[in-house]
Amino acid sequence: MVVSLTQNGIDYDTNHFSYTYYSVHRAFPRSGPSDGKAGAIIVSGQGFRPNAGPLCRLNGTESKPLTVSHDTIRCAVPPAEGGKDYYGNVDFAISPNGVSWYPFDGGFQYYEQPTVEDIDPKMGPSEGYGVINFYGDNFRADYPLAELGCKIGTAKGKAQYISER
Repeated sequence: MVVSLTQNGIDYDTNHFSYTYYSVHRAFPRSGPSDGKAGAIIVSGQGFRPNAGPLCRLNGTESKPLTVSHDTIRCAVPPAEGGKDYYGNVDFAISPNGVSWYPFDGGFQYYEQPTVEDIDPKMGPSEGYGVINFYGDNFRADYPLAELGCKIGTAKGKAQYISER
């Protein structure tokens, strides 16, 4: 987009500087295991440019994004500084231009990786109706950024927290 200046509403300068815009819409997921095996935080928006120098900041540490496209910035999730058993929030922000920071309310929530030991039943109707119970350890939903879910193949479903086991 070209930017020009006028002082009288009619006569614009002829410099024609280039101006680009961006907007940040959402980041997902906003929580992950403290062992660093969460993959990436995907920030969606528009107007992102790799050559603008975007940055990610998690727990005060700045890093270059894994990838940048016009509508997505992917930020790495390193292991929690407190170790694989750490539970708690840390700050999370991105800078689409390497200068201005966009902090996310609530930051990023680390938790201990849950362990699944069994499921019941192990068979169900192809229509996708029914309930599958997961049994294991370290299940939790006691933090604001929790988004419980499950997946069978590529089909995703919602999950409901019952207990830590």
